[in-house]
Amino acid sequence: MHPRKFSWFAVFLIAVPASAAVISEVRFKLSAGDLSSAEALVEDYYHANGANSEYAAAVSWLARGALTLGQTEAAAHYLDQTRTLVAGLMKTKRVDEDNFLEAAVGASIEVQAKLMAARGNRDQAVAFLESELPHWKTWWIEARIHKNLNLLNLEGRPAPDLDAKYRGHPVLLFLWAHWCGDCKAQAPVIARLKEKYEPRGLRVLAPTRRYGDVPKIEHPTEAQEDEEIDRVWKSAYAGLDGAPHPVNNAMMLHYGVSSTPTLVLIDGQGIVRMYRPTRMTEAELSQRIEALLAR
Repeated sequence: MHPRKFSWFAVFLIAVPASAAVISEVRFKLSAGDLSSAEALVEDYYHANGANSEYAAAVSWLARGALTLGQTEAAAHYLDQTRTLVAGLMKTKRVDEDNFLEAAVGASIEVQAKLMAARGNRDQAVAFLESELPHWKTWWIEARIHKNLNLLNLEGRPAPDLDAKYRGHPVLLFLWAHWCGDCKAQAPVIARLKEKYEPRGLRVLAPTRRYGDVPKIEHPTEAQEDEEIDRVWKSAYAGLDGAPHPVNNAMMLHYGVSSTPTLVLIDGQGIVRMYRPTRMTEAELSQRIEALLAR
């Protein structure tokens, strides 16, 4: 889940005007495998609103959707279109001041790397992502680049930022955000696995970070957000009592937490054995933990 959420209510209306809901509508169509309808929605939005940053973000979603659907030529076409739009918009806009532009930039980098990897050029994809990383200083773009690097090459490598006290124990990282509904939905699964496998040596660690987001407070202080994080942890993650949940910006960045929850399994030697920037079922996670404990 991403904190910059868009309303889904318009998806269910009989007639939907081109509006700020276009991203949600496009994602809904793509999740159903309907690229043609998603394309039509984006075209309608363009005719009503022009080539603004929201349009660029919508086109970037077409690129992502086409790639997910295995339509690499369409993905490459929409990637080129996104890049052209981004280049034009960045002449007058700052990425860190426009969420839609930031999303379009991040998606264009992600799709480019995935296209390279899909065409058998994994090393080229890694090099491309590493070359892009120094150019961007917004959290979401940096984290997204780290996420895609991690998907390509984190498994089998030493775990970033893991305290030495965890050596000798397998570790399940549950990287979450206090505003994240998917994290709260995943929590009971993590709690049951913690209860089941802690006696066999598993350690659960739940890092998070500050997002500058506290309900009813426009510009919260760090102390106010820390209070909110603690309140949410106690109320929504009660089954995870005893699991450390540090506010750790470096871990969240290096594990590429541009989507939450992100789940990572690390063996007793501190080597990453699984990296998943998404929710997982209890059965699949249990299977992966069993395999780790059997090593």
